[in-house]
Amino acid sequence: MGYLSILLADDEVLTRFDIREHLMQEGHIVCAEAGNGMEVLELAKLTSPDIALLDIKMPGLDGIEVASQLKLMGIPTVLMTAYYQPNFINRAEKVGVYGYLNKPIRQQDIIPALHIAYGRWKEMEKLAKEIDLIKKKMDYQKKISRAKGIYAKEHGISELEAHNAILKISMGHNKPLFHVCDDIIKKHIANNNF
Repeated sequence: MGYLSILLADDEVLTRFDIREHLMQEGHIVCAEAGNGMEVLELAKLTSPDIALLDIKMPGLDGIEVASQLKLMGIPTVLMTAYYQPNFINRAEKVGVYGYLNKPIRQQDIIPALHIAYGRWKEMEKLAKEIDLIKKKMDYQKKISRAKGIYAKEHGISELEAHNAILKISMGHNKPLFHVCDDIIKKHIANNNF
């Protein structure tokens, strides 16, 4: 486990002080501290923390609203709260909070919660990238398939022959296959719009 850069937010100064001291003793960096939701968002932009540890009840924007904004910035959040009513938990779950600590917080619970939350967030980021790559590959295959169909129909040849012809064009012009297929589709659309 490496150290984490943590944005800490709680409107109670003494609570922040205690948590900051514990985090620093455990080898982590508290890159910024805030007492309200708007401050958290400003500091997050300036400091780019690994993770945010936020109180749920703060002046201005509450911790759940802030967590929602931090998620868009690529920053996972663990919430701290004395409120454990279902509506808070449901809201936190809907915005993608990665952890939920009940107050009074035991110091020995903070570090594991932060590391587990950060680890899960990293896994989700990795999965999102893999899904994006799969989508791009599928789009690529669809474009090739469509271009083959168009080329085969226009030249009165089989799709296999069309595929080989498109590959030859790609290699002959030193142009990526995807771009050649894109050109074939665009030309087909332009010719059929007149």
